[in-house]
Parts: sequence; structure tokens; C-alpha cells
Amino acid sequence: MLYSTALVLFGHICIIAAASSSGKVVVLVTDYDGGIYKYSLSGDVATPMKPSFVETSTKPLCLDYDPVYRQIYWDRRSTKTIMKADLDGRNMQTVFKSNSSVRDIAIDWETRQLFFADDKAHAIFCLNMTSNAVSRFISATNDEVHSLVLDTSRRLMYWTDVGHAQIEQATYEGTNRKVLTHTGSEWPTGLVIDPQGDYLFWCDAHSSNKDIKKMNLKTKTISVLLTGKTYYDATYFEGKLFIVARSDRSHFFTLSENGGQETSVSLQRSMSEWRRIKVIRYYGECAGGHYGITCNSTCGMCSGTDTCDTAIGHCPSGCQAGWTGDRCDTECEDGQYGVNCTQSCAQCEDESVCDKSSGQCPSGCRPGWRGERCDTECEAGYYGFNCTSTCGNCYGETVCDHATGKCPSGCQPGWISDRCNIECEDGYYGFNCTSTCGNCYGETVCDHASGKCPSGCQPGWIGDRCTIECEGDPRGFNCTSRCGKCEDWEVCDKASGQCSIGCEPGWSGEGCATECEAGYYGFNCTSTCGNCSGETVCDHASGKCPSGCQPGWIGDRCNIECSDGYFGFNCSFTCANCKIKTVCNKKNGHCPSGCEPGWSGDRCNKGKVVVLVTDFDGGIYKYSLSGDVATPMKPSFVETSMKPLCLDYDPVYRQMYWERRSAKTIMKADLDGHYKQTVYKMKSSLRDMDIDWETRQLFLVDDKALAIFCLNMTSNAVSRIISATNNEVHSLVLDTSRRLIYWSDVGRAQIEQATYEGTNRKVLTHTGSDWPTGLVIDPQGDYLFWCDASISNKNIKKMNIKTKKISVLITGKTYYDATYFEGKLYIIARSDSSHFFTLSENGGQETAHSLQRNMSEWRRIKVIRYYGECAGGHYGITCNSTCGMCSGTDTCDTAIGHCPSGCQAGWTGDRCDTECEDGQYGVNCIQSCAQCEDESVCDKFSGQCPSGCRPGWRGERCDTECEDGYYGFNCTSTCGNCYSETVCDHASGKCPSGCQPGWIGDRCTIECEGDPRGFNCTSRCGKCEDWEVCDKASGQCSIGCEPGWSGEGCATECEAGYYGFNCTSTCGNCSGETVCDHARGKCPSGCQPGWIGDRCNIECPNGSHGFQCQHTCIRCLNREPCDKATGDCIGGCEAGWTGNKCNKECPNGSYGVGCQHSCSRCLNREPCDKVTGRCIHGCESGWTGNKCNKECSDGYFGFNCSSTCASCKDGTVCNKESGHCPSGCEPGWTGDRCNKECPNGSYGVGCQHSCSRCLNREPCDKVTGRCINGCESGWTGNMCNKECSGGYFGFSCSSTCANCKGGTVCNKESGHCPSGCEPGWIGDRCNKECPNGSYGVGCQQTCSRCLNREPCDKVTGRCIDGCESGWTGNMCNKECSDGYYGFKCSSTCANCKGGTLCNKESGHCPSGCEPGWTGDRCNKECPGGTYGAECEMSCGGCLDGESCNKGTGNCMSGCDEGWTGPRCDEECSPGYFGYNCNSTCKYCRSERCDASRGYCLNGCLPGWKGIHCTAACPEGMYGDGCLSVCGKCGHNTSCDPVTGQCSAGCLPGWMGETCVEGCPVGRYGDGCTSTCHKCQSGQCDAADGTCRLQAKIISERGTSVVVFLLTGACVLILLLLLITLGIACMFRRRLRRLSMIPENRTGRDNCNFFAHERYSGDSSSRSNTEEFVTFNPLYAADLDVVSPAATSLGSNGNQQSLLDTDVPTNSAVVVPDKGTRQESGGISDDLAAPLLINTE
Repeated sequence: MLYSTALVLFGHICIIAAASSSGKVVVLVTDYDGGIYKYSLSGDVATPMKPSFVETSTKPLCLDYDPVYRQIYWDRRSTKTIMKADLDGRNMQTVFKSNSSVRDIAIDWETRQLFFADDKAHAIFCLNMTSNAVSRFISATNDEVHSLVLDTSRRLMYWTDVGHAQIEQATYEGTNRKVLTHTGSEWPTGLVIDPQGDYLFWCDAHSSNKDIKKMNLKTKTISVLLTGKTYYDATYFEGKLFIVARSDRSHFFTLSENGGQETSVSLQRSMSEWRRIKVIRYYGECAGGHYGITCNSTCGMCSGTDTCDTAIGHCPSGCQAGWTGDRCDTECEDGQYGVNCTQSCAQCEDESVCDKSSGQCPSGCRPGWRGERCDTECEAGYYGFNCTSTCGNCYGETVCDHATGKCPSGCQPGWISDRCNIECEDGYYGFNCTSTCGNCYGETVCDHASGKCPSGCQPGWIGDRCTIECEGDPRGFNCTSRCGKCEDWEVCDKASGQCSIGCEPGWSGEGCATECEAGYYGFNCTSTCGNCSGETVCDHASGKCPSGCQPGWIGDRCNIECSDGYFGFNCSFTCANCKIKTVCNKKNGHCPSGCEPGWSGDRCNKGKVVVLVTDFDGGIYKYSLSGDVATPMKPSFVETSMKPLCLDYDPVYRQMYWERRSAKTIMKADLDGHYKQTVYKMKSSLRDMDIDWETRQLFLVDDKALAIFCLNMTSNAVSRIISATNNEVHSLVLDTSRRLIYWSDVGRAQIEQATYEGTNRKVLTHTGSDWPTGLVIDPQGDYLFWCDASISNKNIKKMNIKTKKISVLITGKTYYDATYFEGKLYIIARSDSSHFFTLSENGGQETAHSLQRNMSEWRRIKVIRYYGECAGGHYGITCNSTCGMCSGTDTCDTAIGHCPSGCQAGWTGDRCDTECEDGQYGVNCIQSCAQCEDESVCDKFSGQCPSGCRPGWRGERCDTECEDGYYGFNCTSTCGNCYSETVCDHASGKCPSGCQPGWIGDRCTIECEGDPRGFNCTSRCGKCEDWEVCDKASGQCSIGCEPGWSGEGCATECEAGYYGFNCTSTCGNCSGETVCDHARGKCPSGCQPGWIGDRCNIECPNGSHGFQCQHTCIRCLNREPCDKATGDCIGGCEAGWTGNKCNKECPNGSYGVGCQHSCSRCLNREPCDKVTGRCIHGCESGWTGNKCNKECSDGYFGFNCSSTCASCKDGTVCNKESGHCPSGCEPGWTGDRCNKECPNGSYGVGCQHSCSRCLNREPCDKVTGRCINGCESGWTGNMCNKECSGGYFGFSCSSTCANCKGGTVCNKESGHCPSGCEPGWIGDRCNKECPNGSYGVGCQQTCSRCLNREPCDKVTGRCIDGCESGWTGNMCNKECSDGYYGFKCSSTCANCKGGTLCNKESGHCPSGCEPGWTGDRCNKECPGGTYGAECEMSCGGCLDGESCNKGTGNCMSGCDEGWTGPRCDEECSPGYFGYNCNSTCKYCRSERCDASRGYCLNGCLPGWKGIHCTAACPEGMYGDGCLSVCGKCGHNTSCDPVTGQCSAGCLPGWMGETCVEGCPVGRYGDGCTSTCHKCQSGQCDAADGTCRLQAKIISERGTSVVVFLLTGACVLILLLLLITLGIACMFRRRLRRLSMIPENRTGRDNCNFFAHERYSGDSSSRSNTEEFVTFNPLYAADLDVVSPAATSLGSNGNQQSLLDTDVPTNSAVVVPDKGTRQESGGISDDLAAPLLINTE
């Protein structure tokens, strides 16, 4: 237990008496009853003072006094707090809250630190009284700290240890702790130190000892001052000790510090046993204006009415202006002023010092400054004393010098003098008024500054200063007028502007400046413009029309009318088919008298309506439709093997596309059958096709593949678009605008839709028709139309594609195919083979049009508007597009307008219809325009510039640069005075290398004016005196130079360091590297340090130095003056200071005057006090004293000798530096200083005993060996030396043994089971379950096939959630029974082949399936349409596509058309067709028909037609396929449909059984029985016998000619031979040109005559005749056998098929070529009959 005997640092008693400067002596005594009592001491009399204050609960043991703030500090023991209050008890506050009671407190009032000893922590703490931070400094290690005293000068603390009866020492920081002495007292207390820190005093509070001791701290000698009482506490005051004793509770005693007789002073009351005493001199509260402990210090110059703090003199609100320092007692240095002296004096006059409070300048300001403090520079534009003078006109944005008013950079133009306040005289301007005014208008003078003429220039001059004469073309005021367009680019008269030799074309008037009026051009504007396009007018110079001509006119000037037969823009359009070849309107092409037959429109250019009809007999027949009249066109063409089902037309290239069914090819040819080509070779026949002529795509339906394909007509690439999936696609139509395909499916009676790419396929509608065909779409893509080709339905339907609404347009016939043309449907019907019909797209009444022949059952129809071949210069579908500007005489391609040989100059593009862009010209526009004027575009053909050239260029194309020495428009201007031999810029006239000396301007045409001279006038006159202008040539000044200048021309500024006239004066001491003003010698940047004055030639006064002498010399030895410039102290520094300026403290480690003394052994080699050499923070280990030059006393070591030797053996003294114990340690301790506990793992005396099994090998108690945190596994007990009981193991034996086999005991440390584990467990401790998949003893058994491979029971092996597929049983180790498989064997095997077993896990059949089943498990029936083993067999033709029996393949509901047998896989026998082959083929040739629909495969027997050959030949037809036309049977009867015989005889003029033979020559009438005996030639009309002239007849059929030789038989025979030879020669020549007769390519043609033949018909034939002309050699490749639909004229002029003629196999059929077409491009209705040419 710690005793309550702490020493308190003394408090003060306060008597406020201003008259007493020495203060009262006050004795403070604490009593354990809670009171603090005050006594006023006078001599030996102590008088109680009031109020005392008592807190009964406090029981204060500690007491001290803070003389600075006049407060006592004590401990309130009950609340464990340190308190403070004024001496009268007021202003009481808690200072610190401790964790336990306080033993003693001591205050260092200088450093504001409070040290206290804690009763429980056994430690000494330090409280910073400013920040309230607390830190532990000394750990007393179980010592009983009682009394605490401070040596404030050495920063040491001393304390008594009553437990060890010793006194210790340490630094304030707690270092260098050491024991000063073992006192010999049992209970040392009342520790006291004298103010000098030389002696310690202490009492002995133990009742057995009765003395007071004194120790010399230097020698460590101890003496007894007094004995006799049990002294408890003491304090030191003014050479005396004041003491209280335990044995006397009513007195205190005084004793000299050197001993002697004590003096007793009564307390006038009886105290408790434990008390403290403190004696102070109390000065009371300082009177106003004073502060400090003794109130002898006067407050500084505090701000406002504030007085300083009475404790430390601090001014709480800061200082008055002019003062600084914490106490505001330091006046500002000279040159500084204001609060805290932070401001510097400004620009006071005569360098006087400003007022230190206000900063005001008592003598006023220097020139250039103003304000009370002279700290405001003159505003820009003002200068001088008080800134009252106004600056002159300084150059640029500079302002004048605010002191002198001079302009540092010279004057603005127009002003002269130093201050730039004198304006130039009239007639002069510019810098220094050296420039002369130019040619100003009238009598005005120029602006003095800029030289500008305010009223403008005299005529002929320009420029702001009117110094530039007009050059070249410009003239007049400001050169704004220009010469007109003088002829030959002559320059006009500068005065009048007139052109001496006249005007350029397009201009007139005086000066040729008036452009021709609109509509006129040429010389003097006398010519009238032509017919220019629109509202444009012709070029006023050339008369050319810039935007072309009005329609009907051509020529550059649009004054040439179109030739007859041409019209429109550029006469580029050809008149069309005007009636009787009249000339069309040359402007719009209209035909004034109407059109030729077959043509319509204002221009008669609307083509013919042509109806194309295919017949299954192989013919394609053409009809010209006019109104409701369809007129057959020749030639039609027929191929018997063709049987075309498909037909379409390409309007771009004017070609038909059809199917040659026998060859499975798609063909194309011109409308007249020429230029036939194979387009595509197919694998099967077509159903339909349609062309998108814009994208050049042909879509087709393949008959066998039952799919829709797309043929790219450009690349010939073919791709499958739609797979119809066994449907019968019949009709196909395109919506080209939306890129959609529509088709009809006759098998499903529906219409489908898809994109061109085959995507988005969908069924639009189920039509309700048995056989939808003839699918049509309107051009807008809004409606679909279709027919019904079945016999049972007779209608045409229309569908709104958007709404899907269907309506019936017409009923009554079995319609088969339709096409859409200009708002109408054109239709053919199966029930009418001799007509086609037209019907409005909205329905209504149909109109019948005769085909003038009977068609077969299957046919197609297509209606087109045919424009024929475009006339020269036109192209396109309607020939309305005009060819572009093709090269030379070429015309463009009539189909797409392409120019084969390229374009004319000025045009580009494939069609040469794109004019060159602006800036390009020539062929293909590959050339760029050159340098045309005003960025105008050059002529796109020639590249010429219509408006002339840009400046610097010449030539027609402006592509030639000006010659050297010339520039500008047309290179007419002459270059100026360019430097050296360089030439000016050809465009602008600028001189690239500058001008010759004396000239300026971009073009070097302006001579230097005024002051400037030399190159570019950049040199200037020097500084001539009185602003004299220098000599222009030499630049010299005649009367000398301005101050600051010298040399020739006064252009050389004074060298650095000189100024004035002729630079003879030397500059003063200017700042830095700057030099003085070369004119006046002033330093612009101030002076060097140590100098003042404008010229810096005045030295600083003594005691000042630096810039402007603003700095004061400091700390120079004996206050001698420092160096005026640097501030260096020449005679050295005061003690503690060094450096040139004595502004640096002594270096660390030195002190004193000149820093000549070295510091001693200061702590951490820290620097000592730079003046005294005292070690501020103490000494190195082993040393003490103010200067650390004294060794430690015995028993102490370390820092400031503050450390006490530790537990050295037998109390031996430790080493004074290190604290090492030379003889070893006390028991329980180790280390060199014996201050270390035993190492971990050891304990006891000498640390020789080892700890037992402590947990984690932690150290045991260093004394007893006890394990503090428990034992290692398997051990227990305080010392951890006992093993665990049975069944337990581990830490503190707290773990229980696990699943050891047979209940055996586990290892007590590790818990391991020595005999192994129970089933289901593994691991050393048997505490781990078996891993998933194992079970049993040692987990050595493996789980069987548990479901999802889940783990089985770890002990028994049972599968908890069941088994995998194919397995069963608790442990899942049994396979499924035969016939079962899967999870829990719950699935039954399916249809495995031959009853074999399926796989028990998957159910798969290893040998395959029973017929009719498929799949791995044979549990899937064959898909529709298949049967048998593995479903590899395909069902036959079951009825309605039903599926057959999956096992046998039998069709349960019978067979479809064309099939029979149980499986319907046998085709009908020849002669049978239809369902179950029950129908019989009737009139088929060879009795063979299509087994499904009954189509006759080899055609019909004679007299029958149709696909089933069930239709008899129509009237007028007979024979095979009813293709033969009956002869001229009489009495309007028809011939026999089989033989063609006329039962009623022939018409007059015809004979034979079939009436196809004409009467022989000389015969006529019925049966040709009459003779032409009355005719001179013996020849007459075969019908009526009328006599005619002899005609040469060419018969296509080679009719036999019976020649009755009346006379001259030989002459007649010779004549016939000559005619035959002539015809043969004619065609040999044509065939040779077509390369059809190889030997004639090089052989010579001996034919020298040409037979011109023509034919004539009977009265029913047409009257006009047509000539045969030559073939076009470009199409010779098509001349094999021309169009299969070609027809001939019989001898009677009637049309008949060539198939009916006996054409030899070695003959070719020749038809008229394109030469027979009319000029307008149409096809003549009267095409000549073909010729038969023997090619043998």
C-alpha cells in the first residue's frame, strides 16, 4: 500500500496591496481533514488568512503553486482528480481526472508542465498545461513514489522511493533514470531542492527516525541538518526550510538551509497527522498596465483599450499599430509600420522614414506617388508631385514615367518632345513628325498621327495617306472606277476612262463600261440574241446561250432551227410516226396531221399493243390489237417439238422468253423470231416463269423439282428460292416494287407468297378453286387475280392483298390463263380455243377477240406495248430517252443507252448524259479547269475560260503563267522595285524577297516617307538633337545627338554603364545587371543594395543596408555598423551568433562569442545552448551538470544520470554509462543491467528452471512456473505436469475420443484411435465419415449404381434415393429383369427386331426394330410416307397423299391417280390412267397417255386435240393435233377432221381431195374445169377466169407447174433457168455475208445479176407487195431454222403453218430481217413470206 506522504510544490498566499512591491509571505498548509489553510507570515508570527477553504471529502495529500497565474493546485482524493483555484478559492476547476489517487504533484511554470505520481500505476506522468496532453515518463516498477521535486533549470525530476528508501533522478522525458542515494532513512519524504539545483533536502516520515538530511548533488555527500522530531514535509523559501512534523500538529518550523536551531511557528489550530506545507511570496493581482510574478513588468502597446494579461503580459487582441511581439513591447524597425510591423513604408519624399503607426510620410511623397502613405502610384496618364501632371501622347499602350512624365518608348505618331506634348506642324505626320503628307483632296492636310487624308485623295491616288498612284486598270477617286472593256485589253485614259480603239464585243458607251442590254450582244451590242433556253439571255460578248437552246433550235447562239424530222432540245429527238410522213413540230415533236396506223400519242410514238399467245402445238402467235380488233402479225413461229407452256417479255431488250419443252430449255428471241438464243438448260420442263427486267432476274418453276429457282440474267447464276414440298406450282407472278413472289399451288388449291430470297413464306389464301392458275398482279402490287383451270369451276377471282378480301370478277367459262395490261385483264379459256377475252380489272362484261384460228387446250397469253427498235439517238422501253453525248458519230445502245465508244468531251457516265462537274472538262471529265477569273467554270468541252483568267495567268485556258516582270489581269501590270533580281508574284505583284532600299509596300511601289529609310523603310533616323530629321542617305544628324545617343546618325545607344551627352557620364550603382537610363542616368529597376537616389549614387546611412537601405544591421559585435550593401558584420558577431550578417545561430556543437567553444556530452549529441553552452535536453548517459561535463554519482547511470542501477546482485553499483551489473543479477532477473525478466520457458532463481507443457509453449510464470493460459494437449494441472484421464484428450483434456473401434481409448494428446474405427468412419481420430461412394469398415467397400451417382449409406451401403437406370435392389447391385429397363426397371422394351432384348439401361434395341418402327428404342412409328424396316421404304401413290401401313406399305384407302396395286406402287398399264387406273386413254397416238391425268404423251390421233385428245378438231382444222388448215372447201363447209377431205367439193379456183391445189395455168372455176382460152397469154384468174398479166410466182410449197408449150418451148425453158439462176446467186451473196457458205468466204462470186422477185395473191390477199432484203450480218448465228411458229402463204394467199408444207430436210427457211421494219421502229403487219433455200 502506498502511503499518503507526497511532497507538494509550494503554493502562494495573495495579499493585494499595490503599495507593497515585495509581496506578502504566505504559508499554505493542507490537512487530511480536507482543508487548505493560509497564513500570513511576518517574522516568526503566522496569522491565519480568510477565507480558507475546506472540502471534507477531498483529503488533499498534494499541493503546489503556479506563481504565473497565482493559482494553487491540489488533489481531490475522493474523486481522483487534480484541482486548481485562485488563492481565495475562486475560479475552481478540474485539471485532470486520474485512474487512481495522486501521491504528489510538481509544476514547472516556465514550461507549463505538471508532473504527478500515480498511486496505483506506480508511475510518474506529465500533463502539458497548455494542450492537456498526458504522457507516462517514469514507470516506478512497484516502487512507492512519495515526494516529487523539479530542477527546472536542468529539466530534471527527483523523487523519493519509500519502499526502497532511496531517492531517484530522471530527465523530464523519463530518460537517464538513476538512483541518487539509498538514504538510510526508512521512509524518505518531504523532498526539497534549492533554487540553484545544488542541494537536495528531505525528511524521514517514519516514527523511528527523527532527522532532516541534506545532499550535495555534485559530491553526493549527505549531512544531517536537524534531529529530534518525526518530520514529514518541508519546503524551501528564501534560504530557509519550512517543515511540518508528524509529532507536532499545531506548529510548523523554520530552519536555515545550513542547519542550526529550528524556530517554531504556531498554526493556531491542531492538524491531522498527514499534512503538507508550501511557502510563497504573493504579490496579489497586478494593477492595470502591469504583469508578471512580481507585477514589476509594464504591459506593452496592446490593441485598443485592452490591457495585457497580468500573468504573462500577452495582449489578447494583438498590438497597436507600430508594435510587435507577444507582449507588444517591440517597436517596428525603421521602414516598417502597422499592426505587427508587417507593412513596409512606401515612397516617402527625401527617403524619410514613415510613421510607424499609420505609415504616413511626414514630408510628403516622391514624384509619381500619392496618398497619405505614398503607396499609390500615379494613375495611368498622370505623373509628378501628387500626380497632378497629365502625361503626353506616349507611344503604343505605354504610359509616361509617373515620376518625370517622360515617354519611355517615344511618342505616338504626330507628337514630339520628351513628354510627347508637342503636335506636328501642318504637312507633317508620323513618328517624330518626319513624314510628309500625301496627295490629300483639296486643301486639307493629313492627320498628324497617321498621315491619313480625312477628305480622301485627289483623283488618281489611293491609300489612307493618298501616296499610291492608281495602277493598271483602276482610275478616278480612290481608284474605284475601272477602265471599261477596251478592245485588245487596251488600258483606258486615266482621266476620262475612254478607250481609244473602241470596245470589246459585248460592251458599249463611254469608257466601254456599259454591258449590252439583255437580248443583245457583239460589237456595240448591235446583234440580237437567239432562242436561248428558259429566261436566260445570251452571252453579251459572243451571243452564246449559256444554258442551251429552246426546244427546236441548235447552234452556240441558238439561231439554227432543227432540220426536218427532228425536234426538241438540241434537235436530239427524231419525229415519230407522223401521218403521210409529215414533219413534226420542231419544238415539241407533235404530229400536226395525226399518226400512221397503229401508232398513237401527240408525237405518234406510243407503240403498238401486241398480244402474244402460245399454243401447245408449238406455236407462238402474235396479234396487233387496235381497239377490239386483233390482227394477226407475221411471222409467227412454230416448233412442233416446242410445246411452250411458259411465256414472258423483256421490254428493255424487246425479247420474248419461252420454254422449248422438248429440249428442256428457256429460249429468247426478238419479237419477229430473230436472234434466237438458249438462255438456260434445265433438268426438267417448266411450269411458269416471270421476269423482273429492272433487276435482271428470271424466276422459274421447275416441273420435276417442284421448286422455284432464280436465274440472274446478267451472270447466269441459278439459285433455288422456294422448295414447294411436293406441291404443284402452276402460275408465278412478281411484285417487283416489293420484291415479292406469288404462286398458285393447284395441288392444294392455294396461293402462297415469299420474298425474292425465299424468306417470309406464307399462304395467302385457300382459293376455293380446284385448279388456280393464270395468276396476275396489278402494277401497284395491290391486287391479285387468278383463273380456275378446272372443268368444274368457271370464274376469275380478285384478292385485295392488304385485306385478303376475295371477290369474283366474272363467271361462265373455264378460264385458264390471264395477263394484266393497262387496267385490263387479258384472258384465255379452255372452253374457247379461238378467242381471247378482255375484262376490266374491276369486273364487268368481257369482250371477245378472235384468234382467227383454233388453239390447243393449253396456252398462255401475254400483252405488251411494242415500240420497235428505237430510232437513231434514242433508247429505252418507250424510246423516249435521248442518247447522251456519245463520241464521234456513234449512237447509243437502243436498249440501255450505253455509248460503246465513250463520250464526247465535256460529258461522262455510262450513257454520256452527265455533264462534267464545274471545274472539270474534256473527255470523261478527267481534266481540271485552270486559273479562270472569279472562280468561274471553264468551258466543259474545250477548257477555255469565258470570263478571262485570274491575275497572273493568260491564254485561252488560262494555263500559262505571266512572264517574269509582269503580273495581274492578262499580265498587263509591271512589277515594282523588287529586291535584287527577284521578280514579283505573277498574280498579286508582291515582291517575295522584299523591296530595294527606299521602297516599301507589297509591290514595292511606295517610296519611303519621312523618318523611315533603308530596306523596307525599317531603318529609322537616329536620335538627332531637337528632333532634327536625319539625312535620308547617310542618316547623319547635322547638329548632334540627343542625350544617350552617339555615333554616325545618332543611332548608337550609349554602352551599358554610360549616359548623357555623347555618353560621357558613368552610371551609378543600378540594381542587378540593369544599366541606367542612357539619357538621364536614372536606374529603372532601382539601386544595388547599399545605394539610394534616382541615379543610385548615394550610400546608405550607418546602421542600414540592402535595397533602399531598408534593412537594419543586427547582432554585430559591440553594435558596430554592418556593410552597407550586404549587411555583413565586419568586426564579428555577438555571442551565439555567426555568419556574415550575424543572422545565423552558432552551428550545432558550438557556442559563445565566435562560436569558439564546443558543447560537452549533450544528450544524443544535440546542440547545447548557443550562448551559455548549457545542454538543453540533458546529458549523454553517464554525465550530468548544466554543460554535461560531470560524471554520474555511484548507483546512477544513463541520461543525466537519471537511471538507477537495477537488480544487481548484492546491491553492487552498475556501470555509470550502460547500467550493466558486473556481478550478476538478483534471482528472477537477467541481462547486462539485470532489468530483464527470465526468458520465456524458464523461471526461478537464475532462470535455471524450465516451464512444463504450457499451451502453445507459452512462457510460464517467471517466478512460480505456473502455466498462465493452460496446458498443451493431453496435459492438465497448474504446472501442466499431469496427463489426461481415460477417454479425453487435447487442450485441457477437454476433447472426447471419437468413433474408435470397440470403444477403445484414443491417444491422450492427438485423439488417434490405435485399433482403428467403427464402420463408416475413417481418419486418425475416426471423426471423418466415409467419402461419398464408399462405406463400411475403413470405407473399403464401394457404393453400387446409386441414382445420379449419389452417395450410399456410409455404414450399410444402401442407396437412399434409388438406383441408376437398369439396376435395382437396396444396394442397386442387381440388373433389371429381361424385357425391362430404365429407372427402377419400370420401362418395358418396345418393338425390338425378332423379339430381342433391349439394353437394360437405355432401352436401345441392339438388332434394330420391327418393320414400321424406328428410333434407338424402336418406339417411334415410321414418319408419314415411309414404311418397312428402318422406315427405308417410301409409300406408293396412296389416295390423297395418305400414309401407307407402316409395316406392309399397303394403302388403306386405295391409290391416287396413275397408280395401282396393294401398295399403289405400280403405274397404270399403257392405255389406262386415273384413280386405280380405271380410266382408258381414248384418242391418244399409240394409245399412250399420262398415267395420272391422262395427258396424251405422243399427241393425238388425227382429228383430235387437247391434252387428253378428247376434243375434236374445230371447224376448219384437221389432221394431227388439228394443226392442218382445211383447204378451200365449197359451200362454207368444213373438211373432214381426220383426212381433210372436202365432202362438198372445192371453191372455184381450187381442186384436189383437200382443195389445197390451185388450178393449173390456163384453168379456172369449179374443179378447174374451165379453160382460159380467151386470154392472150393463156393465163387468167383461177377463181373467175379474169385475164391478167403474166407474173413470176414463188410458191413456198413448190406447187407443180404444168407448162403447156404452145410455141417457143425452148425459149420458155431457157427463161425459167435464167430466173432460177438469178435468185440463187442473189441468196448465195447474202448467205456468204452471213458466213453460211464456207467456200464462198474466199471464193469468187460469178453471179452478175440479181433477181428481184415478189409474189401476188388472189383477190382475198393484200394488195401491197414487199421486197426481200439482205440479212443483218450481226444476227447470222440465228439463221438455222427460223422461228418454229413461222408461217407461209399458200398459193391462194391464206396463212398456213410451215409444218403443213413439205420442207426438205436439207433446206433452210429464210424470213425477212429487221430491214423490213418501218422507220419508226414498228413491225409491219405485211411481212414477206419465207423463202426455202436448198443448202445442199
